[in-house]
Amino acid sequence: MVRKFFTALALSAGMTTAAFAQVEGKVTFDGQAPARKPVPGITNDANCSKLHKTAPLDESVIVGKGGELANVVVYLKGDLKGDAPADEVHLDQVNCIYTPHVVSVTVGQKLIAMNSDPFLHNVHTLPENNAPINKAQPVKGQKDTIPTKAAETFKVKCDVHPWMAAWVAVFDHPFHGVTGEDGVFFFETKGLKDGDYDVVAWHEKFKECATGKVTIKGGKGKVDLKVTPKAALAPANEREVLVSTVVKGPTCCTDGSKCAETAAKAKAEAEAKAKADPKTAGATAQ
Repeated sequence: MVRKFFTALALSAGMTTAAFAQVEGKVTFDGQAPARKPVPGITNDANCSKLHKTAPLDESVIVGKGGELANVVVYLKGDLKGDAPADEVHLDQVNCIYTPHVVSVTVGQKLIAMNSDPFLHNVHTLPENNAPINKAQPVKGQKDTIPTKAAETFKVKCDVHPWMAAWVAVFDHPFHGVTGEDGVFFFETKGLKDGDYDVVAWHEKFKECATGKVTIKGGKGKVDLKVTPKAALAPANEREVLVSTVVKGPTCCTDGSKCAETAAKAKAEAEAKAKADPKTAGATAQ
């Protein structure tokens, strides 16, 4: 809502967003976009089914006709400082869906979880560095604060409705934004010196999926990023091979599974098989 209001304000003044002191750009998806599937279970719920004639589509990967990639957090990387914006950020529960699906905030900025539905939801955050909350929201209009005291990215879910999920990215500085369905992002540069900066894009499925450089001059900068998540879109059997051959840690996993344990187990099984059948030893060694 804040992003839409900001854009509308610029247009009403006869200006584009480029007239503001900000970094802006677009994130596109380079490759075959995965088909979006209906949200499972939402039309089977007594309350939620009344709000949807057909199941809405999953929001984890939204790619437009021109490759525009939504819900990407784009931020400047480095030892940066800046004041937290005074504006509140809202994570709402509307028609049994978290809205927006992804938000970015600055440490100390107020993040409010709210319920716009006339029945029970709960807000269950899964952070590592911030205090977690698991708060029931049985009343329409109820608001609760999500702590934002430390930088990290974490998931938010509703235990009442298991398909409901959102992501929160918290930063030590205010130089970050989230792409809309048009793939566009922007953030203000107040307090930021002119110069060259590293830019990183993060997506819930593809993680840190693109990097780039932006030159800021007179407070303004523009950078477009392209996401090519080949590993993330590999067939299931191909990804299993990656998991079974990498044993140094869970870098190949994006779903929170115990990658190292799986890899170690697969390696042990392969070694045992090689000992039992010496003919396979050479292949295993390769």
